Amino acid sequence: MTTSADWSVGFARQADADFRTFQLLQISDVPECHKLHFLQMACEKLVKAHLCGAGTEPSTIQASHAFVAKFLPRVLDQYALSLNFSNARAREILKQTRHLAQEVEILAPALKRGGQRPDNCEYPWEDNAEQLHVPLDWTFPPSRLIVERGGPTILKLIRGAIDSLL
Repeated sequence: MTTSADWSVGFARQADADFRTFQLLQISDVPECHKLHFLQMACEKLVKAHLCGAGTEPSTIQASHAFVAKFLPRVLDQYALSLNFSNARAREILKQTRHLAQEVEILAPALKRGGQRPDNCEYPWEDNAEQLHVPLDWTFPPSRLIVERGGPTILKLIRGAIDSLL
């Protein structure tokens, strides 16, 4: 029988593959929406790996994409503490993870925030003015957030948190 620990490792391995793909795409001319799709998937699987490792029943989290905003900051907080990364700069960066996590979660097409945020990195969508938007042409907030102050450190924390589960 497959255990929660098995699921944790499975999710962590897939998060690792997704994050490595995101990193490889960062140095290519692949459209931003594709790069961010892999970041979104890596973060979602990292969170699910962490939850399964803490004993969450895997069947309760498999079908949902709505975990990143709530749990990614917690996962990164715990990982940062394990590194003794807790000075003023660390607190500022970890505060930024909450905003980045919310923006990353919205990248999943299933999450539209009550129709207020239909933008996603996979499928075209129509806005309230009935204008069609295509992800290839859209500028997503995480694109800016991962390169601004603290963004590279947050990406290192995500990488490290995945590694800590493998």
